[in-house]
Amino acid sequence: PLKLINVWGDAGVVMTNDGEMDRKLRLLRNHGLKTRDEVEIMGCNTRLDSLQAIVGSWMLSQAEDIAVRRIERARYYDQGLADIAQIRIPGRQPGVKHVYLLYIVFAEDRDELLSHCLEKGVEAKIHYPIPLYQQQGLKQFGYKPGDFPVTDRHAREMITFPVDQHLSQEEQDIVIETVREFYRTR
Repeated sequence: PLKLINVWGDAGVVMTNDGEMDRKLRLLRNHGLKTRDEVEIMGCNTRLDSLQAIVGSWMLSQAEDIAVRRIERARYYDQGLADIAQIRIPGRQPGVKHVYLLYIVFAEDRDELLSHCLEKGVEAKIHYPIPLYQQQGLKQFGYKPGDFPVTDRHAREMITFPVDQHLSQEEQDIVIETVREFYRTR
């Protein structure tokens, strides 16, 4: 599973401890209705049916445990990949809890590494290969290739590996060894 909290089918969960944000989100999910007949803001129907709500509620009760397991898996990858010169692990900010929707690294020869991983049966993906500023929906802003060089570099080098809570250490060892094998042969 990619997301921290999953349900059966399509649904979403938002968590906040901000009272005003909670009020606005509750309005937005129900057509903006303040009362049965009074619309306060433009909203839409994003309410969960009962079954999705039950599954989502149970998943929410598991969220902290899932987050801890994902963090453990990310740390294991960090340790296993840290000494590979061609891999850059993004910095971890003190005081920020990252729950790892994706485990991302920046890799030299990324496309070749991806091919190698897939040939070896190791799940690896490229997420967001086209920077947002180069997407059709943002053409109106007049951005040109090269306007955001760090973004461009990240789009060229980013590769992701599985980090979900069900991943075993043995499976992670296979991922790590596959990456090591690729760079040993270069």
